[in-house]
Parts: sequence; C-alpha cells; structure tokens
Amino acid sequence: MKNTHNDRVKKEVQKLQKTGWKVKAHLPKHERPDPIGKNGFIPDIQAKRGTKEKIIEVDTPRSVNKKQLEAFKKSAAHTKNRNFEQIITKPRKK
Repeated sequence: MKNTHNDRVKKEVQKLQKTGWKVKAHLPKHERPDPIGKNGFIPDIQAKRGTKEKIIEVDTPRSVNKKQLEAFKKSAAHTKNRNFEQIITKPRKK
C-alpha cells in the first residue's frame, strides 16, 4: 500500500533540491528537521537556500494538527526570511 503523505513529502524534497535548497526531511534516510516551538514539533520539511528558509508541513485531510500548524506559522512570522507552507494531499481513490 502506498503512503500518500510520505510520497508527497519525497516529491517536495526532490523539487526543492533541484532548485538549490538544502533540505532536512522527516523521512527515513534524511537529516531530521529541527524541533519548533515550546512543544518541539517537527515539520515534514525544513529547507534553506542562502538567507531564505522554508517550513513545509504535508497533511492528509484527516491529519491536520492545529497546534502544530500554529507553532510553524508563529516561527515563520517571527523569523526574518522564513516562510511556512501547508500542503494538503488529495485522498487516494480506491
């Protein structure tokens, strides 16, 4: 069975790497992203290119964690040149 979430994270990692981003991903065989916020949430992707940073969280329609998203948004809002993006995957058709 395929894992929609991990497949999408891998796709985003490859896309970022092709455009020169240094990427950490919450996937096997990748450097793990740094914890964010007082609860130490781990984003799916943390990427850096020059002085720019991205935090990317990939969710399925049923896996959204509002506290986690708020921590990522707050981190991006309080850090110069950092932005946050949430990606919601489409459910697989059976």
